[in-house]
Amino acid sequence: MSYKPKFVITDKVKDLLQDIGRINNVIAASRILPTVEASVRYRASVEAAHSSTSIEGNPLSMNEVRAVIASDRVLTKEEYAELEVKNYKAALDFIERRRHGASEITLDDVLELHGIIMTGLTTKNRTGQLRFNPVYIENQKTHEMIYEGAPVDDVRAEMLDLLAYVTDNQYIMHPVILAAIIHLHFVAIHPFADGNGRTARALTMLFLAINQYDDNGALVLDSYYATDRAAYYAVLQNVNGKSYVTSVKADITPWLEYFVEGYVTSLRVLDAEIRLLNVSLMAGEPVGLSREDQDLLSYVAKFGAISISDAEKLLPELNRRSIQRRLKQLVDDGYLELVGETHDARYVLKRKG
Repeated sequence: MSYKPKFVITDKVKDLLQDIGRINNVIAASRILPTVEASVRYRASVEAAHSSTSIEGNPLSMNEVRAVIASDRVLTKEEYAELEVKNYKAALDFIERRRHGASEITLDDVLELHGIIMTGLTTKNRTGQLRFNPVYIENQKTHEMIYEGAPVDDVRAEMLDLLAYVTDNQYIMHPVILAAIIHLHFVAIHPFADGNGRTARALTMLFLAINQYDDNGALVLDSYYATDRAAYYAVLQNVNGKSYVTSVKADITPWLEYFVEGYVTSLRVLDAEIRLLNVSLMAGEPVGLSREDQDLLSYVAKFGAISISDAEKLLPELNRRSIQRRLKQLVDDGYLELVGETHDARYVLKRKG
């Protein structure tokens, strides 16, 4: 069966695609030192590894993820969780290498990504191999079956159909629309016994990287999904229905709107982070933000503001006085400004002019 998704490009999606073009032009025109670009990309990989694995229930904090990625040793009692993080970072490294290769994604790419992501987390005959049994997703609380993947005998053909559709439309459709379709239909097929979510998100980023729509690895979509996991899962389930049979007949427009909005949101966060770094560049000064400072600024870029209590949750390894000093320094350096009264005081991005 040839895959032909049903959807319309709504006015909302059209407006969001225009926003993508505009923001990407702004980012492309930004003057960023190579050291700053490297810092942004590294931070993006840490955030992506944290977000994508946390969606699946990984308990490690952002700082623990950063430490795990930087070390070859087991740092916590959560060895399985650490391996999930290390594997996802390895998948991001694969994407970085693969972006310079062939423009068409193949089934071998998919299998290699899954193999990297699931190494040591499942049996070898299920690592980098399409599943050989039916797959069912259950509600973890009620144990009610909420989704059934594609019939096992059809999995390979359905994956090849999806990849053929992508190849046929790669220079016709907007890359972000095609990325959305890859993500959704991959999850609908559920080609592996385990690790489908992480592989779907990594495969989506691989496609965007190959088509130069991931800002050289600096864009992080996974944090958008992780911020509201319930909404992420709800839109997937509402569109795909209860089985692969229903998913191929569904109108996927609501998913396209959700995905493209998430892409724009992530792009705006990246743009805000770059603008913050450029404050120092425009003054002719080197940028020397610590990782903790970057975490604080990223939080403000995402959520609009941060309070002291928010910052304490974000950086639990720092005491309140240290956090206050860091926020004050970011205000003094022109990154943030303080608004509100004592009990409602919040730090927001410094307004231009």
